[in-house]
Amino acid sequence: MSETLRPAFAGRDRPLLSYGIPFPEAAAKNATDIFSASRVYVIISGSLSRNTDALDRLKASLGPEKVVGVRKGMKPHTLWSEVLEIIHEVLATKADLILTLGGGSLTDGAKVVAFVCDPYHPPWTL
Repeated sequence: MSETLRPAFAGRDRPLLSYGIPFPEAAAKNATDIFSASRVYVIISGSLSRNTDALDRLKASLGPEKVVGVRKGMKPHTLWSEVLEIIHEVLATKADLILTLGGGSLTDGAKVVAFVCDPYHPPWTL
């Protein structure tokens, strides 16, 4: 099986869609090949962390030394208090990639965290 990697929208380079290989392998490959990441912070839904081995499989694919932090679960509606906790954890671990397992509030929160923690484009300089 081989990965298909393509832009999600015509005329735009990003975001990219990946399919054709299992998520843990795609995440590990693209963390290295596209993002040159060496310090990954994972945000996983509470239900996935409790009811599946998705986090263990992801850590095994990435290499446990690359995973510098994990947040298990977020409350619905992306609470600012939780986003601020994650921002502090991401900055403290010096993570260079935020990876989510799950959707909804996790994804919304990760977007804010990435915006605030981007060392190359801090929001206070926009």
